This record gives sequence, C-alpha cells and structure tokens, in this order.
Amino acid sequence: MSLCDIRRKVFYGWWILLACSLISAFGAGTFHYGFSAFVRPVALDLGWGMMLISGAFSLYRLEAGILAPIAGFLLDRFGPRKLVISGAILMGAGFIFLSQAETVVPFYSAFIIISTGFTFTSGTAIGAPLIGKWFVKRRGRALGIYATIFGLGGLFVPVLSHLITLYGWRPVILAMGPVIWLVDLSLAFILRHKPEEHGLLPDGEPPGNSNENQTSPEAENNTEADFSLRNAALTPSFWILTLCLLAFQMTMAAVYVHLINFLVTVGIETRLAAVAVTLLTLTSMSGRLGFGWLGDFVSKKRLLIIIFLLQGFGIFALAQVKQMWHIIPFLLAYAPGYGGALALKPAIVGEYYGRQNFGTIYGIIQGISTIGGITGPLIAGWVYDTNGNYFLAFMIFTAVNLAAALLLLFLRRPVLTDRMFKEHHPSVWESTS
Repeated sequence: MSLCDIRRKVFYGWWILLACSLISAFGAGTFHYGFSAFVRPVALDLGWGMMLISGAFSLYRLEAGILAPIAGFLLDRFGPRKLVISGAILMGAGFIFLSQAETVVPFYSAFIIISTGFTFTSGTAIGAPLIGKWFVKRRGRALGIYATIFGLGGLFVPVLSHLITLYGWRPVILAMGPVIWLVDLSLAFILRHKPEEHGLLPDGEPPGNSNENQTSPEAENNTEADFSLRNAALTPSFWILTLCLLAFQMTMAAVYVHLINFLVTVGIETRLAAVAVTLLTLTSMSGRLGFGWLGDFVSKKRLLIIIFLLQGFGIFALAQVKQMWHIIPFLLAYAPGYGGALALKPAIVGEYYGRQNFGTIYGIIQGISTIGGITGPLIAGWVYDTNGNYFLAFMIFTAVNLAAALLLLFLRRPVLTDRMFKEHHPSVWESTS
C-alpha cells in the first residue's frame, strides 16, 4: 500500500508516532530502565562494587550529552531510517559483547556501544524531533503519547528480573541482542523523514492548507519560522530553555538515582522503596498525557512554569518524608510535573524554532542540558556523604526548580528578523521584494 493510500485512511504521522514510541519503549525497557535489573546480579557474579557498575551508567549520561547534538544533526541531514538501522546494529552487538564481559574494560566498552546505539534509535534526540516534524497543531498530544509509551518501558524491569532469576544475567543479555535487531530493524522501515517528501502535510492537513509556507519574514503567531542553529543560538529564548531543561535533568537524575537510598535511610523497607520508583513512573503518565494535550491549547510557557513549580513543591515534600505514605504529596506534585516536562520540552522547541532544523537544535539543547543530569546525582551524593542525609540536596533542587520557573517568566517566542529570513530564504525574499 502506498503512502497516498494510507493517507486516505490514517495520517501517516500516526504510524511514525507508533513506530518511534515502540522503538523507544523497547530501548528504554531493555537499557534505560532495564539496566537496573542487572546491577545486583552483575555485582554478585563479578565481585564488583556498586560504584564501579554505576560508573557505566554515568558514562551513558555523558555519552548521551555528547552524541545528542550529533544524532539531531544526522536526523536532519539523512533522515531517521539509516540512523535507526545503524543504532540498532550497534545496540544489539553491544548486548552480545556485554554478555561475554569478565573485566572492567570490556564491560565499559560494551556499555558505550549499547549507549551509542540507544541514542541513535531510542534517544529523545531522535524520536521527539521526528514526531515534531510530522505534527504541528497536534504536536503536544503526539509527544505526550510518545512520552507515555516511552515510560511504559519501565514495565520491562520486573520481567527482566524474573528472567535473570530463571536463567542468569548473561543468557538474558545475550538474547537481547538478536531481539533488538528483530524489533528495531523491522520498525525502522516504517520511518519517514518529512511529510512533504511524500506529498503530505503536517497533521494530515489537505494540500494548500499549510500554515508553514512563509512568503515574508513577518511570521504570524500561529506560523512556525524555521531557524538555523546559529540564529536560534542568538536568541535569549534558546538559552533560557537550555538552562531550564538543565535544571529539569539535574532534579530528575538525582531523584531516580537516589530515591531508593533516601527512603531506606529514613526507615522504609527496601522493597517498599523500590515500589516508589514504579509509582513515580506510573504517576508521571498523567503529566505526560495531560500536559501534552494541554500544550496544544494553552501557552506552553505557562504550562512549563506550572511544571517547575510542581517539581519544586514535590522535592520539598520529599524532604519531609518519614513514612511510606508521606510520599503521596511528592508523587502528586513531582510526578505529573516531571512527566509533563518530558512532553512539553520538545514541543516548545519545535514551536519556537520550526521543523527544518528541529533535530539539530533540540539535540544541542539536550546535549548541554545533560550536564544537569550528570551533576545532579553527584550533588546529592556529595551532600549525603558529607551530612549523612539528603535534606540540603533537596532544598537545593527545590530552589533550582523555583529559579527555573522564575526564569521562564522572561521567555519570549523568538522572531525571525528580516536579516535572518534573507539569509536562509533568499529565493522567497527575492520574490517578495
């Protein structure tokens, strides 16, 4: 069936969304979330300390920050299919290599290979910008669905834990390589780069109804102007968004890395503390879908301010936890805010800077903001080692989120000036001069 035939029934962008969501959920389930199921079995089998194994995950965060801009650029330059196929081959090979590791160097090397493959297949520098190229009016809803299905990858963890108990960690990791190849390579052939390349328009709009074909540099409010990376980086909004997303990653990474240990230190059983992580992920679904849907109708800037206020209140509430039921205020505030940020951060970048260089611009923002994802857990760990508790760390993260909400008050939608427009649309400029 041709794309035109499919278009008459279901807009092909929804198939793009489904494929990206499944690839990302599977990658998240086997690696991003799933690695936690292997930590203890690997430590017991190889006799390694937790710091040594956790160092591999820190490498993943560092690698993701470096490769996210590259992945975004390659997406804009070559499209998604070649990128996802290459990433799937790397990721599957990395799992096979990891299953044979006996010493630190092969273990870390395999982890870097898997991480690289994950960035090129399932990372947010690929899925979110690609979906953003196919949707404009429904971008918030589409990205909300994507973020929700991505989060469902966390449900892989108990399955992997059960399989490891039955067969051991090496056979399970070895099997994951071919399974990754089967799933990701099959779904990669569904992916397409831009709707215009196949006679379609974003959101399934009929031909002639596009609101993106500018004929002058003066863009209307509902028109997305396509910025180059250089011009985007010259706008204050680019750096405001980058700093705010850095704050988001700082808090998010610290919470996921230290939540279980924090709850155990205040007297909660390890088993119940582990349940809290699952509850956090599941509760965040409301924010992923809810804020994503609202983003198509309400100012994304205002929603982001609300999101950072929720996260700040949630972290403050977490600092007060003494019993298991005390985490309820934390879950009700922080989890929807965290989930909503996952849906809205790519949506507002696409709205402000357009679809043409979406991958490149979002990749750069993701890469810089990953600094927060690296430093957040380190700050929390240093505070705990120094004070024996996390209270000061949580107060710092509360202040960081409130500062981000305040900074967003100065966020303004960037304007494509005459000079910028002339530089990047010379043919259109000459025809309208």
